[in-house]
Amino acid sequence: MIDSHTHLTDSKFDSDRDKIIEKSISSGIDIFLEILCSKDEWRNFKLVEKYQDNFLFSFGIHPHYTEELSNENLIELEKYLKLEKCVALGEAGLDLWYYPDKLKEQLSLLEPQIELANKLLKPIVFHIRNSKNGNDAYQEFFSFIKGRHKKQAVIHSFSGTLSDAKKAIDMGFYLGINATLSYPKNNELRETVKFTGTENLLTETDSPYLPPQRIRGNRNDPGSITDIIDLISSITSTDREKVTAETESNFKKLFLNT
Repeated sequence: MIDSHTHLTDSKFDSDRDKIIEKSISSGIDIFLEILCSKDEWRNFKLVEKYQDNFLFSFGIHPHYTEELSNENLIELEKYLKLEKCVALGEAGLDLWYYPDKLKEQLSLLEPQIELANKLLKPIVFHIRNSKNGNDAYQEFFSFIKGRHKKQAVIHSFSGTLSDAKKAIDMGFYLGINATLSYPKNNELRETVKFTGTENLLTETDSPYLPPQRIRGNRNDPGSITDIIDLISSITSTDREKVTAETESNFKKLFLNT
């Protein structure tokens, strides 16, 4: 199994990081894509570097950190993106839920990161979150991204409409699906997964965030990847082993060119 989006270097794992990682590997999770989202986080990849057979990395500047846009930081980011185990840039994107008044600043942060990903031939892990009042972030994203990004990508923690999913897939993007799929009010995401099928999906936990409904309110960890696979299997009426195999294949196509 593959967890295509983790934050295991987060301080919430400081007390038992190795225990959680080793338990996850023992349970059958072979690859973790660790996402490091700000200049203060990038160096933390060393916290899991000893698991070199299991960890890949993505470095970027999250839309929460618009104040980090500077030539100095972009130069440093490029150095991290050139590390052998780095397979992507991200998270990068738009978050209008927390920062509805900072669209311009977020686009200004996103543009040079797209240019950097194009230069280094890296796929992007996109973070797109609408405001509380509509579908504005996805609309702005699709308008902005058209013709800019030259590689495939994944929209992490996909939360758009079915129409958004179709647009993303038409652009060659994958949809990152996590345990929000289990939340009672998330019928639209379940319908989207049912429509799109497994050939366009990646499985992710976003640990320590977004735990499945059964442990909501608690810290998430990669073990919940099995919840997500089971849910996708049930929703798409697809054999569990096939879901696992196809989402792993999608990951390797996107990030490892295999």
